[in-house]
Amino acid sequence: MVEILSPAGNIGALKSAVASRTDAVYLGLEQFNARLKADNFSTQNLTEWVEFCHLYGVKVYVTINTLIKENELNDLDKILIACENSGVDAIIVTDLAVVSKAKKICPSVALHASTQMGVHNYLGAKFLEELGFSRVVLSRECKIEDIKEIKKHTNLKIEYFVHGAMCVCFSGGCLLSSISSGNSGNRGLCLQPCRKEYKESLTGSSGYLISPKDQCLIDNLKQLIDAGVDSLKIEGRLKSDEYVGLITEKYRKAVDGLTIDNKDYSEMKRVFNRGGFSKGYAFDSKGNLLYTKTQNHIGEKIGEVLNCSKCKDYFKIEIKSDFELHNGDGVKIFRNGTEVGGFEISIIEKNKNNYKLYSKIPFSRGDIVNITLDSNLRQKFENPILPKIKVTVSCNIKNDSVHFVADYKNNKIEYFEKCNFELASNNPASIDEIKKQLCKTGDTPFEFEIDDIKIYENLFIPKSLINGIRRNFTDFLRVEIIKINSRNKGAISNKIAQNEIAVFKQKYQILSPENSDIIITDKIDFDGEKLKSITKIVVNHNNFNKIILNYAKNHNNLYVKLPKIAMKADLEIILDFVKNLPLSVGIYADNLYQYYLALITKRKVIGGLGLNIFNSESVKLLGLNSFVVSSELNQNEIENIGLPCSVYAFGFLPVMTFSHCPVKHFTNCSCSDCKYKEYNLSDKYGEYKMARIKVANCYFEMLNSSCHLIEKNTISNSNFACIDVTNFENQENIIDNYLNNSCIILNNSIKLTKGQYLRGVK
Repeated sequence: MVEILSPAGNIGALKSAVASRTDAVYLGLEQFNARLKADNFSTQNLTEWVEFCHLYGVKVYVTINTLIKENELNDLDKILIACENSGVDAIIVTDLAVVSKAKKICPSVALHASTQMGVHNYLGAKFLEELGFSRVVLSRECKIEDIKEIKKHTNLKIEYFVHGAMCVCFSGGCLLSSISSGNSGNRGLCLQPCRKEYKESLTGSSGYLISPKDQCLIDNLKQLIDAGVDSLKIEGRLKSDEYVGLITEKYRKAVDGLTIDNKDYSEMKRVFNRGGFSKGYAFDSKGNLLYTKTQNHIGEKIGEVLNCSKCKDYFKIEIKSDFELHNGDGVKIFRNGTEVGGFEISIIEKNKNNYKLYSKIPFSRGDIVNITLDSNLRQKFENPILPKIKVTVSCNIKNDSVHFVADYKNNKIEYFEKCNFELASNNPASIDEIKKQLCKTGDTPFEFEIDDIKIYENLFIPKSLINGIRRNFTDFLRVEIIKINSRNKGAISNKIAQNEIAVFKQKYQILSPENSDIIITDKIDFDGEKLKSITKIVVNHNNFNKIILNYAKNHNNLYVKLPKIAMKADLEIILDFVKNLPLSVGIYADNLYQYYLALITKRKVIGGLGLNIFNSESVKLLGLNSFVVSSELNQNEIENIGLPCSVYAFGFLPVMTFSHCPVKHFTNCSCSDCKYKEYNLSDKYGEYKMARIKVANCYFEMLNSSCHLIEKNTISNSNFACIDVTNFENQENIIDNYLNNSCIILNNSIKLTKGQYLRGVK
């Protein structure tokens, strides 16, 4: 049976999810979770709420889905110990440092790969399976054919986002919040600059140009399940309790095979949506992913402003609506698709479906009125009614004991209690009376169905005594059901043995050269002599030509930079391309699929910037001697890693990667009538060049508005530089000048930055 997985950003949301019959919840603790702004849970109360969920048969997955600095690894141990001791069912992992530590500290807790790992094809998934992961949370960019391929090539359980907010950037690859504010999305503190206004240079349009609609796949569940999805994930750890409860309720209804009607869609829109719902990357063939008019909740249209009149110190807004409105509802007013205000409803007068409402500010005739807060829905989920746990009970009563046998989900639970009942002189206890008292489960979580009661003698059994025995039995039952629904017997296991990493490394000869300077280029003279002194030259796959291939046959310092994203059609092209490269050509790995491709093709591998390497544990697990450390670490944090590495020191840092086609969105063109040309997005910080990457599909990199420049002589002697001279003229001069600590002459219009090298991220 497919699983419904609900977000729990706080206790109220968790209760709402359980009340709406979710199968599992995911939640975060004080550290290392990607929603640090949520109320979250703690290592102190984790056990309490895990037991609460397990009592109702709901699994608990703890998110450890941020990148972890070297000096935080001891704190990670504490989180993992809490997960083991509290009996959580799984941890959702982003940083590979968690893997080796989890095997030692919490070996009975399953490992799920977070969407932040950017796994979107079967090569990346296969790598994680070999490391011992039991489940992968796929990137939202995955299409149906990619899901099928992953299911075909692995035994992994597949988790897929079906509802809620969408990131415009490819999972795990966003540095925009980090570079603009120091608040890193990879550390759970994203300020969502994608939701702000931008201008594009292709057509001159402006608005919320990279703000996606929310996703709703409730009509597509059968296709997802048929493709191999095991868990339907709802986004929303920063959303309200009623959002979590209501969306869970609707997906439960759909999974149970009931029809989703207009009322269901209406209520889902009311609790939250951005510009309506999209079908996401899996099903949207028209690119209808963005909503550029506004970036926030727009609710559902309920009417238009018919009239607005001034009354003393307020305005009377008259609207006509077929929806029944209530005091306490919230509305927003839109004009030409743009929000112009809003207020909490206070009804002055109602005549059938005509309402006169109180407002502090005026609005215009024809303005659209949307309801964004339904007070009835909020009230419904403020104190959610938890489902009763149905248990079949038999009871044998003797003069010296009571014996209960409970049947819970085909599990037999027995309870004995010694008693001292007197023989009845008259009016002995009857079966009906005992049954009546046992069924008074009141405010306990249980509902008893009495299967059989036997009283072996004529006994006098006071009601107070049988009530006390029932309370003792329900307390015992609670503990036993929690045990049954927990993984303490090893029923749920991540199947990772202590030596699994060692086995993995023995299987593959990891060819990672010693660290040195890394040059990423697309226009240098491969017939020249200068290249001989450069130990690592990285060239984009699209720039490989006969001259470069001839160079590769006689040299050992060449690496290929593959696209960070490779869906099924792309991957077929890439695999064929790599197969025809000389074995001397290594792979600069910007994604886990590329790292795994290097292993299975027995090529040298450099850990690229896209791997988001934050600490020594992840480096050791990957067996890398050469890697580019994350651009989000400062100089001291890089030194703390204690391993030679390369620092991203020059170039336009990619801050976002898009899977959708912005050009199609701006120009309304088609692939057969492509109107792409070089363009940029701009905001108050500057202009971001958009670079297209074309395989079978097109992807777009949004480059930082400022150029990184960390001088060679400021990098520690134990570390090296990674310089990216693509997008520049005179690349050989830049390389020479940089490596020789000479002045690099750039266009005066280019702004320079040291990124996070001096400050770091939070």
